[in-house]
Amino acid sequence: MTNFVERRPFNLMGMFDGLEEYLNTGDPVVREWFMVKSNFWPIFLCSSYLLIIKVIGPAMMRDRKPFELRKTMMLYNIFLVASYAACVSVVGYGIAMTGPTALCKNTLVTRKDYTYVMAASGWVIYLLKYAEFLDTIFFVLRKKDKLITNLHVIHHASLPICGWIFFRTERSGFQAYPILINSVIHIVMYSYYALAAMGPQVRKYLWWKRYLTIAQMIQFILIISFVTVIMPLTGCTAAKSSIYINVIAAGLFFALFYNFYQTSFKPTKPKSSRTNGKSVEETNGNGETNGYGKGQNGCKNGEDIANGQSKVKCN
Repeated sequence: MTNFVERRPFNLMGMFDGLEEYLNTGDPVVREWFMVKSNFWPIFLCSSYLLIIKVIGPAMMRDRKPFELRKTMMLYNIFLVASYAACVSVVGYGIAMTGPTALCKNTLVTRKDYTYVMAASGWVIYLLKYAEFLDTIFFVLRKKDKLITNLHVIHHASLPICGWIFFRTERSGFQAYPILINSVIHIVMYSYYALAAMGPQVRKYLWWKRYLTIAQMIQFILIISFVTVIMPLTGCTAAKSSIYINVIAAGLFFALFYNFYQTSFKPTKPKSSRTNGKSVEETNGNGETNGYGKGQNGCKNGEDIANGQSKVKCN
C-alpha cells in the first residue's frame, strides 16, 4: 500500500501572522509603550545604525579631518552613568520592596503597583540602548574605524532588538535580575569611558581596564547561571523567548569578550632588530597615537583612546 504524505503549501504570511501573535503575548500595558508597540522603528533604527557606521559615515569622513569630541564624549558618558545609576536604584529598591519571588511570577503591570515603576525603569534602560549608537558614531567621526570591531557592532545592533522582544513577550519580572547585573556593569564601563575622555592626566590611573573586561565576562556567566539554574530551582516563570535570548546572547558575548581579552591583554614579546650594533624595539607607525607621544611604562605607542576606551598598545 502506498503511503501518502500530506503536503501543505508554504504560507509565508501565516508565519508572519504567527510571529505577530506571539509578539503580543507580553504585558498589555507595557507592550503599548513608545518604541515597544511599533514593529517598524526598532528594526529600522538598528538597520540605519549599521548603514551609517559601515557606509554613510565612513564615506562622509573620507576626505575630512577627524572631529575633536572630548567634551561631548565626557557629557555623553556622564549622562549614561547617571541614567543607569538612577534606573538601577529604582529596580534594586523595587526588588527589595516586592521580594524576589514575587517578580518571578506572571504579573500584571498597573500604576497602583511598584512593578509599574520598575517596568518603566527597564523601559528607560531599553531606550538607552538606542542612545548608545553614539558610541560607534563617535568612532566614525573621530576616524577610529579600526576600533569598530565585530564585538562592538554586534553588541550595539542586537541589544535593542532583544529588549524590544522582551517587552513585547514577557509577563514575568524575572528579567529585572539580568537587567540589574548588566546595568551595574554599564555604570562602571561608562565611568571608565568618561574618565578616559578627560585626557592623559587622568588616563594614567585607568589601570583597571583589564578587570572591567573580566567583570563583563563574569556578568554573562551569572546571567546564564540565573536563567538555567537559579530560575528553574526557584520556580520562576518566563517566556521561552526571554530564556533563549538570555542564554544565546550571553554565550555569544562571552565568547566575543573573551576573544577581546585575549587580544588586548595577552602578553607579547616585543620584536627587536639590530641597527649599528644596537638593539632597537620595533613599534607600529611612527610611535605616536592620537597625538600623544611616549606613553606609560616606556610604550612608544602610548594609548589609543576611543570614546573613553583606552586600548593599551604595549605593556
